[in-house]
Amino acid sequence: MAQRKEESTMTQAQKKKLFGRDFTLMVAGQIISLFGNAALRFALSMAVLDLTGSAALFGVISAISMVPTVLFSPFGGILADRVSKKRIMAALDFTTAGLLLLYALAWGAKAPVLAIAVMLVALSVIQSFYQPSVQSSIPLLVGEEHLMAANGVTVQVNALSNLLGPILGGLFYGFFGIAPILYVSVICFFLSAVMECFLHIPFEKREKKGNMFQLVRSEFGEAGRFFLRQQRPLLKLLFLAAGLNLFLSSMLTVGLPFLVKLYLGLSNQHYGFVEAAMGVGSILGGLTAGLVAGKLPFTRAHLLLTASAVLTLPIGAAVLTAGAPYLSYGVILVSVTALMCCTTLFSVYAQTLIQKLTPEGLLGKVSSAVTVICMCAFPLGQALYGFLFDGAGGLSFLVVFLSAVFCFLISLMSRRALKQIEA
Repeated sequence: MAQRKEESTMTQAQKKKLFGRDFTLMVAGQIISLFGNAALRFALSMAVLDLTGSAALFGVISAISMVPTVLFSPFGGILADRVSKKRIMAALDFTTAGLLLLYALAWGAKAPVLAIAVMLVALSVIQSFYQPSVQSSIPLLVGEEHLMAANGVTVQVNALSNLLGPILGGLFYGFFGIAPILYVSVICFFLSAVMECFLHIPFEKREKKGNMFQLVRSEFGEAGRFFLRQQRPLLKLLFLAAGLNLFLSSMLTVGLPFLVKLYLGLSNQHYGFVEAAMGVGSILGGLTAGLVAGKLPFTRAHLLLTASAVLTLPIGAAVLTAGAPYLSYGVILVSVTALMCCTTLFSVYAQTLIQKLTPEGLLGKVSSAVTVICMCAFPLGQALYGFLFDGAGGLSFLVVFLSAVFCFLISLMSRRALKQIEA
């Protein structure tokens, strides 16, 4: 109990500034862990493709490895609200380092496809328990006035790791194979776990009532009552964020490679720069969050979605004028960068608002609910736009314009939800 009180007092002192000791330590651990994870997952996926030569099997394994995030994130949220977040993060990073070391010693570069698939699934399971603890820790480590800037920092770290991790993983894998990446990843996760052991995150142990089944039912019921009885407008905002994944993010993921490579007739390298532009836009969005915090009120955050809808239109127009492919490509690059900046900034606003309105004892469950609802929308959107782009043929610009219309409608509905929350 004394230790718990000490952690709380120390954290309150650190909350007076954004980059206090504990938040800085957590971000540093995230940088190491996320870069290692991104590089490792990319290298393991490439190993599957090299071993099988089958794009279909590669796609199936990649899809299956995402399923545990949806299935187990709610339980990760329950765990984050009932167990010390510091211990969860450290234990999972130590576990990941141990699993990777065993994997490297047992198989190294000669791992069968099944072993790679099992490792990808295991990494996904670990992340589904890990991320709710990280997300729910942020409001406990920084003051409310720094919360939006802190969320922007975590977005930048994620975006940078997703941008540079595969690049570094690809370089290491191309020159040295997968074995060195495994050992580097072991070191990354081990160092991250050691750093997390020195975190001070407030934690108050809650009384356990009933058996495991009763506990899970009670915890889910508590989160459900929070959304349905106390913060119904917040639930609307959450589904609108999922709608953004369904109608806009999915269009970009499925449509951009189709438009750049097939419609404009450009190379894989050209599409690679589009991916990089999306990453840069996300990083800029996270950076901008710290600059606009307090200047753009939450009730006007819907304007970011309106801007996103407007920025989607030049992408469709660029495809419509595909007679000048490099001019169209330049328009797409600029539009995608600005578009991702706006959508990322809106996501930071929405995440900050959810954290501010969520009681401390529900932070883990609510953050996992956000993850599950938004992730479920993504594959549905990918399937929808795959069908639409295939069927549209030479009228692909209409699909892009349709996405812009949906984004504008979401911005209108977000305006209403944000006003209800403010009221």
